[in-house]
Amino acid sequence: MKDRIFSGVDVGDAVAIAAANLGLPKAELRYVVLDAGSPGGRGLSPTPARIAVMLGGRLGPSDPGPEGGDGPPERLSPPPAGPDPREGLLETIRAVAEAGGLEVHAELEDAEEALLVRLIGKDREFFLEPDGRAEVLQATEHLLLRLYGAKLQPRAVRLTGDGFRERRDEALAAEARRLAAEVRAAGEPRTMPRLNAYERRVVHMALAGEPGIRTSSAGEGAERRLTVAPADGPEGVPGDE
Repeated sequence: MKDRIFSGVDVGDAVAIAAANLGLPKAELRYVVLDAGSPGGRGLSPTPARIAVMLGGRLGPSDPGPEGGDGPPERLSPPPAGPDPREGLLETIRAVAEAGGLEVHAELEDAEEALLVRLIGKDREFFLEPDGRAEVLQATEHLLLRLYGAKLQPRAVRLTGDGFRERRDEALAAEARRLAAEVRAAGEPRTMPRLNAYERRVVHMALAGEPGIRTSSAGEGAERRLTVAPADGPEGVPGDE
C-alpha cells in the first residue's frame, strides 16, 4: 500500500483526518510532517498543513520498535539544523528517506541560480508523484528552506532529480491553464499554492497569451503567492513582479 498524504488546517487537524480515514487511533500513526502550514493574513491565503503517513511495508503501529518494544511509534522529525547547512540538507533527506522506508539519497550540485539538492535512488519518484504535481517535492523543499535557507542566502535551495523539472513544468503549466479557465468562467481571481520564483515564472509564461487573464504575485519570501485574475489591463504578466 502506498504512503498516504493528508492535509488539515494545522498538523493536529491533519493527524485527526488521517486517523479517521485509516480507522486508527491518532497515537498509532507513524507520520512525517511535510508542511506545518500557515494561517495566512495581510492579504495572504492560508496554507494547509500536510503529513505523510507511513503505510505498507513500513513499521506499523502493532510492529515491535527498534529495541523490541511494542509501544506506538512517535512522530518523526528531521534533525535540528546544525552549523553546516550543506551537511544539514543531506542529513534531512536521509532522515525523511529513513522515516518513509525510501531508497533515496541526495547529492548537492552548485548551479548558477541555486544550490540543487538532487535526489538519487529508485524511490525518488515518491517526491514527484505520478501526476507530476509534486506536492511532496514542494513540501520537502519548503522544509529545507525553513531549516537552512537563512544560512544559505542569497542562494536559493532547489530539490530536483532526473527529469523532475521538465515534468513539473508541464504539470504546472497544465494546472495554470485549468485555473485560468475557472477564472474566466467564474469571473473571480484564484490564488495558487506556494510556488518558488522559478515555478511562478513558469505560470506567468504559460498564461501570458491566455485571453482575458492576468497574473500577479504578492507577498514576501517564502510566503509570496501568485494570483490568476480576470484581465482589467494587459493580458498576462510574463514575469515575477
